[in-house]
Amino acid sequence: MKIIKHQFYNESFFFPDWDIKHLIIGTFNPYGGKSVKYYYGRQKNQTWKLLSNIFCCDFNPNSEDFFFLLKKNKIACIDMITQLKVSENKIDKIIGKGFKDTEIINGTVKRIYNTIAIQKLINDNVGVKTYSTWGKGSNLKEWKEETEKLGKLISLVSPSMAARVPKGSVKFDYMLDDWKQKIKHVC
Repeated sequence: MKIIKHQFYNESFFFPDWDIKHLIIGTFNPYGGKSVKYYYGRQKNQTWKLLSNIFCCDFNPNSEDFFFLLKKNKIACIDMITQLKVSENKIDKIIGKGFKDTEIINGTVKRIYNTIAIQKLINDNVGVKTYSTWGKGSNLKEWKEETEKLGKLISLVSPSMAARVPKGSVKFDYMLDDWKQKIKHVC
């Protein structure tokens, strides 16, 4: 078995140290794949475009003022999983193959969860709203047990352009409507 750490495991922002009103919880971003500067940093993901619309500013993880805007708007991200233990023949499905959650939220890998750190963030930030971006998540008993420890999570439509939306819907507009209803921020 090989251990794959989270891409941001050693970054100062892995455990955000600023005031948070909106905490977005994802799944896992593996070390060894395509490098990004912050969570949801891949082009096919619409997170920052959606939040830019909702908060009326330009959240661009590649810009110099990105962390300033995160802190100003009291937004942070964190993932449920910090590490995976993966058999050698499964590594190529985890690293660099599109980062599909189905490969990490299944019964073939061992997950090491970030539940205690997330609980601390929630407790330290009174009134924080916690959002999940994984849709219905997994049917794994262990996954459900860990996520239930976090209390009420507000489930956002997946920001992935690969996510399904109702037939006839414009994907981005459908995502934006869902996020605006649930985040409820006024510029």
